[in-house]
This record gives sequence, C-alpha cells and structure tokens, in this order.
Amino acid sequence: MGNASETSLFADTSLFLSTISKEHDILMGTIYAIFGVFSLVGNGILLFVAYRKKSSLKPTEFFVINLSVSDLGMTISLFPMAISSAFAHKWLFSEVTCMSYAFCGVLFGLASLTNLTVLSSVCWLKVCCPNYGKTMQNLDL
Repeated sequence: MGNASETSLFADTSLFLSTISKEHDILMGTIYAIFGVFSLVGNGILLFVAYRKKSSLKPTEFFVINLSVSDLGMTISLFPMAISSAFAHKWLFSEVTCMSYAFCGVLFGLASLTNLTVLSSVCWLKVCCPNYGKTMQNLDL
C-alpha cells in the first residue's frame, strides 16, 4: 500500500468523466446558471436594501442578512465550478479544488441551516409561547 499521493483518486483521469448523460449534464448546467443568476440578483438586492436601511434593522433581520451572505458565498464559490464542469461533462479542476469545493459546500450549507434553525426557533417562541415571546420585544419578525 502506497502513500496518499500514490493512491489518489485523481490519478485516474477516467474518474473525471461524468456518469450521467451529456444531455442531463447540459440541463443541470443550465439550471445551475439560472439559479445562480437569480441568487446573485436576489441576494445582492437584499444586501443593498439592508445596507441602505441598516439603522432601522431589527435583530432577527440580521439572521436573514446572514442567510443571504451564506447563500451568496455558496453561489460565488460553488456555482462557477459546477456550471463549467456540467457543460464540459467532466470535472475540470484539480483534487485540491475538489476538496475546497466540498469544504465550501459544507461551510455555507451549515451556516444556512444554522440561520434557518435560529429563525424558526424565534418564530416558534413568538407564536407558540407568547409569554416568552413578549419578552423578545426587539425580535419582531
């Protein structure tokens, strides 16, 4: 058994090829591109409006801003590689880039899940536990 560099999965270039049909790869690349544009525009508008109204933001709105930053980070770091690889019908990048791609996916995914968990917890407290919700005057949703 050799060291890690000798047993790398990326040493076999046939593993770069996509296992789905070329038509489905093109369809997925197109869908990624459409969602990427909508994500850039939507999250960009949200961040611009939040910047303009920063003095009147409520605490829970910062979680929405954080969710937008997380989504934008995922769009900027992951979508270009996914789109170009889908259209090429193979992974176009190195092993290090693949590891970075996976790291960014986990990082931004966990950040989004954490934000959504906090937002849903605040909503639950305000709706289902009104006695506790009244003490959260600044946490209006």
